[in-house]
Amino acid sequence: MNDALGSLGFDEAALIRSLRHVEPVSSFRTTFAYTNITHLLAGRIVAKAANATDWNAVLRQELLEPLGMTHSTYTAAGIEASANHASGHRWAPQGTTEVPLDEIFPYVYGGAGDINSSIEDLERWVRMQLGNGTFEGRRIISPESLAFTRRPKVAITDQISYAMGWMINQTPNGTIVWHNGGTPSFGADIGLAPEKNVGVIVLTNGMNAGLPDAIGLWSLDRILNNPKVDIVAQTLKVATSRFETEAALFAPPPNPRAGPAPASLVGSYANASFGKAAVVQRAGALSLEFESSGARLTLAPWNGAVFTAKLVPQGRFVALAEDSGPLPQGLVEFQIDKEAKLNVLRLSFGDGQAYDFKRE
Repeated sequence: MNDALGSLGFDEAALIRSLRHVEPVSSFRTTFAYTNITHLLAGRIVAKAANATDWNAVLRQELLEPLGMTHSTYTAAGIEASANHASGHRWAPQGTTEVPLDEIFPYVYGGAGDINSSIEDLERWVRMQLGNGTFEGRRIISPESLAFTRRPKVAITDQISYAMGWMINQTPNGTIVWHNGGTPSFGADIGLAPEKNVGVIVLTNGMNAGLPDAIGLWSLDRILNNPKVDIVAQTLKVATSRFETEAALFAPPPNPRAGPAPASLVGSYANASFGKAAVVQRAGALSLEFESSGARLTLAPWNGAVFTAKLVPQGRFVALAEDSGPLPQGLVEFQIDKEAKLNVLRLSFGDGQAYDFKRE
């Protein structure tokens, strides 16, 4: 929920504040719905309880240093300072494209996924997980607390539940505890088979279109001797279909309707989550510009009063725009209000969320 704000450069305070304006998709803990921003709030709570400056300070003190994870960091600069680091790649069915490292995503999400790490470091963390909270004879976390993080909180399917940062899969021959991660140019998956005392770590320098998850789950299925399923082939089919569906979504209709005069759409707009924004006409083209973050979306005519919205590669958004690929980020539709005037701007993204801006 509201993850789009982070991708458009809004800071931690704005992301947390935006949650008060989100309409719940269901009653509490009855339906699974994923969000990253709540982890930011949890990080603040943890930091305050520990009397620390921020979540990352607690992370280093409580986990990275005790586990000897000396090559793990939590900034883009941390990756670039490493003598041996990977370059990220954007995925498409036709192949991958190397893209620059982005300083915004995922680092704005803090505890939801800002850690850079390596196989060697993560192996230590997985050993602590499999060691019931101990590492090389040292107690890092109590068995009770560790077990609590794996206790299912809400069902996703008949076989899969969500716990606290973990997906819990019930398989024919045992439980798999796992979670993945993804940014525009990197992917990861970590899975555990606690009954077998085995963990699997998959890190890729390509956006997570499902390959790390498929490799991780396939490996754990083999370890548990579950029925053989070609998860990688299935995942590729799903990823390709998703890519084609998204491309078709933004393809121009064969006979687009004429839209309103661009000058009639220019003005100041506001949304409770995003704050103030402006529709500006530059050299005959419209753009939507966000006051708080400085992000700018080019609005290209699509069909009538509907425009595609594409992030402009300027300033600190150059890398993020390139990482995002050639497709637009979303659609903007200008709608009439109860007085039959074009005073409402609806910004919608591929995740299905939409935000209404009212003309000021």
